[in-house]
Parts: sequence; structure tokens; C-alpha cells
Amino acid sequence: MEHQPWRKPVLLVGTAVIGVVCLIIGFALGQDKVVTDRISNALLSKDLAQSRARVVELEADLIDARLNVDVQHAASNALREEMASELEKSTLLTEEVTFYKGLMSPSSLSKGLQVEELEITRSTGERQYSFKLLLTQVALRRSYIAGDVRVDLIGESEAVRSLTELGVLKAYPLKFRFRYFQDLAGRITLPVDFVPVRILVTAQQNGKETIQVSFPWPEL
Repeated sequence: MEHQPWRKPVLLVGTAVIGVVCLIIGFALGQDKVVTDRISNALLSKDLAQSRARVVELEADLIDARLNVDVQHAASNALREEMASELEKSTLLTEEVTFYKGLMSPSSLSKGLQVEELEITRSTGERQYSFKLLLTQVALRRSYIAGDVRVDLIGESEAVRSLTELGVLKAYPLKFRFRYFQDLAGRITLPVDFVPVRILVTAQQNGKETIQVSFPWPEL
């Protein structure tokens, strides 16, 4: 075999060149990957920022929607309360109109002194109640009438308690004098062992016959 002294240096040089080329290629590929990753990260960051902005926008829309719903609910509730109040006023006015029409246009079935209404309500003290009695006069030509009224409570065992036993009154029997109508009011304190069942109102107009009206004790 012919001796070739230059062969070894050439191989070394070639190997070195190949190594450098490989390094260059590797570096280039590495740089390309870094650039690609940077671009990808930038895109992801942009998408993340857009997503966060969208979340903030949706949260703001949700808050607005909830506020609108709350406002609508509040408006609806206020409207319902106003309608209920107006309906109650209308009912009361209708009752008043009916009452005054009855006073001004009496029927042939009822004349003279009438025990129109008795209202019992709870008071502040224990077993204490307030009462309001309405007397009216039904007549074509009204003049002043006067007299007195007794109020008795009938218990379960038919026991009777008068207002003189159940309330502090300046004068008893109750006195009335009116032309069209009059309210009489007072307070009742029930004994511990007394269970009322009904209330008997006895009205005596001066010079006229006595009238009596019985009212059931209300379930308060």
C-alpha cells in the first residue's frame, strides 16, 4: 500500500469541519426553536390577556344584569304594595260611602237608634282589650237623641261581667247624645278565670224602648 502522509491531516480537518457544521446546524435549530417558542408564548400571552379581558367584561355584564333584576324586583314589589294600598283605600271608601248612604237614605225596615258596630282589639296590657261601639240614628228627619248604653260580657258558663268590673270608666252606663252617629270607646281587662263568648249591648234612648244586640267575642 502506497504511503500517503497527507491523508491523516485531511481526515482531521474534514472531521473538524463536519463537527463545526454540526454545531452550526444545531445552534441554528436551537435558535429556531427558541424563536418559535417565543412566538408561541407571545400568542398564548395575547390569548390569555384577551380571555381575561373577556372575563372582566362578562363579570361587568353579570353585575349589570343582576342590578337590573334587583331594580325590576324592587319596582314590582313597590307596585304591588301601592296597588294593595290603593285597593285597601278603595274598600274603606266604599264602606264609608255605603255607611253614609245608609244614614242619609234610611230604609223602611230600620228606624231610630241602631247599635251599628262593635270592634274589639288587643291592648298593650295582659288580657287587656279596647272596644269601640258605633251608634247610629236612622230617620227621615233627624233630631238629637240621648240615652245610655250598658255593655256586658257573657262567659262560657253564662257568667256575666259588666264594664264596671272590666274597665276603669268615669261614668257608667255609657252616655250618648248625637244626631247622626257617635263612637263610644273604652278598655276591658278580663279576669284570669273568665273566658268570654259573646258581648251583649243594651242601648236605652230616653223615652224609647230598650234595644239589645249580641255580638260574638272575636278570635284575636
